[in-house]
Formats: sequence, C-alpha cells, structure tokens
Amino acid sequence: MNVNHVLNEFSDTLLFEYDCDSARLEFTPAAPAVLGLPDLLPLRSDAGGRTLPEAADKLRRLLRAARPGGPVVKAEVTFLGQDGQIWVYLCRCKALKGSGRTGGQIVGKLTDITERFDREQDLLRRANMDLLTGVYNRSAEELIARKLKQNGGGVLFMIDLDDFKQINDTLGHSVGDQVLVAVSDVLKHLFRAGDIVARVGGDEFVVFLESPLDPDLMARRAQMILTHLERIPLPQLNGPVKASIGVALSPPVRPEYAALHQAADEAMYQSKRASKNGFRLYISSEAQERET
Repeated sequence: MNVNHVLNEFSDTLLFEYDCDSARLEFTPAAPAVLGLPDLLPLRSDAGGRTLPEAADKLRRLLRAARPGGPVVKAEVTFLGQDGQIWVYLCRCKALKGSGRTGGQIVGKLTDITERFDREQDLLRRANMDLLTGVYNRSAEELIARKLKQNGGGVLFMIDLDDFKQINDTLGHSVGDQVLVAVSDVLKHLFRAGDIVARVGGDEFVVFLESPLDPDLMARRAQMILTHLERIPLPQLNGPVKASIGVALSPPVRPEYAALHQAADEAMYQSKRASKNGFRLYISSEAQERET
C-alpha cells in the first residue's frame, strides 16, 4: 500500500518537509483538504506564491529555531481551514542536516489539538467568569488594568445593591441569586459587548467603558441603570431593586486601576451615605482638563 495514501487517512496528523535552500514547505496529501492549503507552499514572501495566513510567522520562527543535532522544537499554530473553521495544531520539527542559510532539510508534523485547545479555552473562560451570572468575576480587574494602560483612560461604574443582605435574610438565597442574575442581565443589556461587566463581590458589580464620557452622559448612564434595576420583574420582592452607584473618569495621566477603583468606590459610598438608590460622579481635575 502507498505510504502517502496511508498517511492521508490520518487527518489529525499532517507531516511536512521543509527545504532550507528553496524555502519551500511540502505537506502530506491531507493538507489541502484539512487546511485549505496547496501541498507545496513557498514560505518566502517574495516567492510569488500563497503564504500561510496567520501561521506563517510562527512557522518561520519555528523552522529557524531548528538546528542540526538539536532537540525537536515545537509550538502551537493556528490555521484557518477551507471551511472557515479555526484549527489549532501542535507543530514539531527537527533539522536533519544543515540549517537555515547553510541549506538542509527539516521534517516535522502537525498534530490536531483543536479539541483540547477548545477545552482549555473553555476552562479559562470559566475561570474568568462568574458562574452564577455569566459576567466576568474579579479577574476582570486585571483586564481593566491592561486596557487602561493600552488606551490611556476610561470610565468605571461601581454598582452596589442596596439592602441586598435583607433580601437574602428574609426571602432566602435562592431569591437573592435571582436578583443577582437579573441585575447582570440588565447591565449586559445596557452596555455594549465590548464593555466589561463584572461581579466583583457578593452584591457588587463594576462596568468599565474604554471610551471617555462627558459628565452629563456619565450621569445619564448611571440614572439609566437605576431606572432599569427598579423595573426588574421579580414578584417575590417586596419592592424594587435599588443600588448605589459611583462613577469615576480616569485621567489621561497615570491611568491606573487602583486609583480609578478607589475613586469610584468613594463616590459610591457617598451615594449610599446620602440616601441610597442614587449615584455620585468623581471627576479628577486632570480628567476635567481632558474634557474641556
């Protein structure tokens, strides 16, 4: 039986051979069907042929790292298949003789790890999500901190439910959980998919917007949250869901999460001390200068 024919039946493993002189990569016959790639593929961008899409740079680095007599080098590589599906392969390769500019040959294999990768990503998502409500958990604070550094500012809403302990104590934790889920649904509905909604404590939520808002718009957003929370249809409750909200605008200088969180937290407690079911804005002088 033809060896290539047998190898072609193992679509979860693709073998390849790389010629360092011509910079050409030859796959086993299953590659075109699985990855939507020609079986003979130039890696050089000036070769005039089609290059691997997102995987090209990673494969180049991997092939350059292979040295004769050296260990097997490996990396995870992502391909866009012919059917539009994302495939993740573990690529292993080894130099047989010569290397890089000296010429030679590198052989390797791509093993389909898409299913394992998807499971790991699902576990990662679960680790970052609040299982009760489906929004981010406290891990969102690290994500917000990164976005602040990248974008140089943003707006943080801190929402603390009023008298939530009383709901748990008098109506039970089951009703309390329903309230938390309903509040999360309200926040997801009111804000865009790219905004970060997180439950960071028992009855405490945060919402982070990367785009700066002027004070009037910040106030309207906060009032909109309060209005929609009061409309939550839970007949078990003796009254509407209420919350105290603090809103802080990060200054363009030193946009750090700790400072932004502290400002929103203080504004929230000012609202709670005043009358509950309201909001307060915190806008630093630096942030005001940005708005004017």
